[in-house]
Amino acid sequence: MNEAPPDIAPAETPPVDPDREWTVWALGTLRELVDIDMRTARRLEGQHIVAGNRFEPPVIDFALSQARIARAVRLTIAMTERIREAYRTRKDAAEKAAAEVQERRQRRRAQVARAVAEALQAGKPARAGAKADAAPRESLTETEVPDVELDTLPIDEIVRRICRRLGREPGRLPQGWDDVIAEDEAAESPDDALTDPPPEAPEPSAGRDGTGRPTRKPPDSS
Repeated sequence: MNEAPPDIAPAETPPVDPDREWTVWALGTLRELVDIDMRTARRLEGQHIVAGNRFEPPVIDFALSQARIARAVRLTIAMTERIREAYRTRKDAAEKAAAEVQERRQRRRAQVARAVAEALQAGKPARAGAKADAAPRESLTETEVPDVELDTLPIDEIVRRICRRLGREPGRLPQGWDDVIAEDEAAESPDDALTDPPPEAPEPSAGRDGTGRPTRKPPDSS
C-alpha cells in the first residue's frame, strides 16, 4: 500500500535586509580592490628584480609606485573599518528602536485590558454577577488588538471596538494613551521657571546720586 508523502511546509525565508546586503557588497568590492593592488605591487616588484638582475634601467619609479599602492591599500582598509562600524551603529540603533516599539506595545496592551475592564465595569448592570464578568475577561486576548491598531488608533476607539465585539457598550472610555499624555505634559512644562529680570538701578544724573536725591556740595574753603 502506497502512502502519500507527508506535506512538508517550505522553510520561511528570512526578510531581506537592504542595509546588510549593501554592506556585504561594499566590503566585497573593497576586498577585490585590495587584491588588485596587492597583485599589482607583486608584479611591479618582480619586474623591478628582473630589471636589476639584467642591469636594465627601470621602466617606472618603483619606490613611488609601491608607496602609492601602499597608501591606496591603507585607505581601503580604513574605509572597510568605517563601513563595518557604521553598519554596527545602525544595527544597534534599529534593534534599540524595535525593542522600544515592542515595550510600548506591551504597555498599551496592558492599558487596553485595564480600560476595557473599567469600561465594562462602568457599563454593566448593578445586578450582574461574577459569572457575567468572566466571559469578557477571557475574551481579552492579545490577538484581539493587532499591532497596527496599537500604533495608529486612539485607545478609546480600540476599547469601543472590543466592547462591541463582546456585545457590550462601554460605560467609560479612556482619555488617551498614557505614554502620549506623559509626553504632552512633559512638553508643556518648561524646564526652567521664567523669572522677571531685576529692575535696573537708575543712572546718576548731574547733582543727584544713584537714589535720585540731590547731592550736597562740600563747603568752599577759600
